[in-house]
Amino acid sequence: MKAVIRNSMLAAALGLVACGGGGTPQERVDRNISKLVQACSDKQGDYSGAAGLVAYNGSDRARKYKSLASAEGEDRSILNKTCYTISKLLDGGKSYTLVKFEEEAESEGTWYVQHMKFPNGQEAALAFLEIDGTMALGDID
Repeated sequence: MKAVIRNSMLAAALGLVACGGGGTPQERVDRNISKLVQACSDKQGDYSGAAGLVAYNGSDRARKYKSLASAEGEDRSILNKTCYTISKLLDGGKSYTLVKFEEEAESEGTWYVQHMKFPNGQEAALAFLEIDGTMALGDID
């Protein structure tokens, strides 16, 4: 009986990690940064891999910072702009250093901010909101 319960708990934990739901906010943000770096490094400029990782921040006020950007329509331009900015920061590479993590309460909800440093000396703060169980990138400063 103990083995069955232990295996069920392990399966549930692995399921949470697989869908990005497990861990602290910082761990979840760091995993999505890694996924975004991978998606935004596409040399062909197809940034559809970033869909579901970026917060919608377009003209539709009902969706702004409340839903995830897809790879369709206006949402595609949001992904392209976000990935272009990330690509410029990465300067052709994929390396970065995580510097400091903080949480900030704002009108949209809690922003989870990961400060980063890049090999070319640039620094940036990537700000995430939790949307539909996903840490979605909402802003880059």
